[in-house]
Amino acid sequence: MNFGKIEFLLFVLLASISLLLGKETAWKKIRTEKGVSVYKADVQGRVAFRGIGKMTGKPEQLISIIENPNGWKNWIENFKSGKLIEQINPSHKIFYQAIRSPFPFSDRDVVYESKILRDQPKTIRVEMKSIPHPMAPSTIGVRINILFSRYQIEKVDDNTMFVTFETLSDPGGALPGFVVNWASASYPITLLEGLRNELKTIQKKVWKE
Repeated sequence: MNFGKIEFLLFVLLASISLLLGKETAWKKIRTEKGVSVYKADVQGRVAFRGIGKMTGKPEQLISIIENPNGWKNWIENFKSGKLIEQINPSHKIFYQAIRSPFPFSDRDVVYESKILRDQPKTIRVEMKSIPHPMAPSTIGVRINILFSRYQIEKVDDNTMFVTFETLSDPGGALPGFVVNWASASYPITLLEGLRNELKTIQKKVWKE
């Protein structure tokens, strides 16, 4: 079994456990790699994961990458398709994403809402969760259920920020629990590294201009 590919099934499994359960979660640090610290926590019989990393760029640039379907193929490996289903307002959108799965697993997809919230002048949250939508495509295989998701972006200075995200979700189908847990532990590193590379591309374009 190619475990390296399984992690990409979980590209949308970003969950804010503390907000979901209304209490503090006991996070335990399990690894640091490529400048990303990864933590895990036991939550109601499931294993949640948190990733924290430093990035160069502006929060608005990062959000534009996260919410740009045309660029998902650049940083989401095994990306199959995706689109904006509805823009309710500039800070509230509905998206669809699909991912190819390695044999013998079914492909995965998800329909979710994304809300941009500003808690403080230097802190922005992007929160996501699965929702039904009348214009959503039929599933291509197995539909993931995002219980809750969050990117928390904290601005340090004009071109530096810390990004935190936490993961907990139901990937659906017949994925063994140990595979989900293994992939989730690697996914924070893969995700933040992909976003960093996209930010570098934006920075190069700005410098040239």
